[in-house]
Amino acid sequence: MIEINHQSSQSVKDQLTSAIRFRIAGGRYRIGEKLPATRKLAEQLGISFHTVRKAYQQLEQEGLVEARKGSGYVVRDAAPLDKSARMERGATILGNALQEVVGLGLDEDEISYLMEEQMSLLDADEEAIKVVVATSFRELSLACARHFEMVYQRMCEAATLNEVSNHADADLLLVPFPNVKQVLSMNPRADVVGIAAELGEDALAAISRLLDHETLGLVTRYSDAVAPLLAEIRSRTRFSGQVLAVSTEEGDSYLASLVRQSELTVYTAESQRRVKPFLERARRHVMVTMAPAASTIERVRSLIP
Repeated sequence: MIEINHQSSQSVKDQLTSAIRFRIAGGRYRIGEKLPATRKLAEQLGISFHTVRKAYQQLEQEGLVEARKGSGYVVRDAAPLDKSARMERGATILGNALQEVVGLGLDEDEISYLMEEQMSLLDADEEAIKVVVATSFRELSLACARHFEMVYQRMCEAATLNEVSNHADADLLLVPFPNVKQVLSMNPRADVVGIAAELGEDALAAISRLLDHETLGLVTRYSDAVAPLLAEIRSRTRFSGQVLAVSTEEGDSYLASLVRQSELTVYTAESQRRVKPFLERARRHVMVTMAPAASTIERVRSLIP
């Protein structure tokens, strides 16, 4: 899954260009495959679709993709760069990376260790498999996919259960236990594995202390998260009071009012950037985190080579 670091000195466009270039080189995006639509990818990453378009145009200039009328950007069978061009481009990329790690305060030995570690990961003769996490709402899928990527050092895509049919080429589909049979019938080729997810205890502890006459404010990024997340919160905490909920994809016009009327405001990681300016006026606030259960992480580890 593509990650954008907004604290990096590298521009968002350059981060995205590098990430897609790496996926093309590694076979994640195959020749003839269509790249995600600019607006859809921008929405997933929380960036401007103009930035995505500029990244695609950069890749087009490099000969890695081509724009096809009615189809968007498609990976092309490009001729490989000659040695001098590869060396020049590689030197630029490594130079930029070294400037960043030096800026973090790493010394020469630490940098050498990291270089050797990353080279060992590239040298490992691992089978390329497509791993997809699909849950009832996108924010949970994104949170679990990022966690799996960090633990397993493998790319992991996120989808909703309604989008499972778009991943017929998936090798491993990680879905909630109640949905295993449904997904098995939809994707007989894939190895479908049930998973469990958890909500962060900090948010649950704060919500459980609310009195029934108090109001909980819930902010998500996507509207499809509101109903299932609220149901899970009520189930875990037995909170039966009033809830004001809004998704930031609908804009931020309701955020000030929600924060003002709520005794406690909880928000997801995906909505944090939009809700942050309003939190100074919140009586209390806490992020509600989502992640795979520890038992799931260990069980799935053995399934990924």
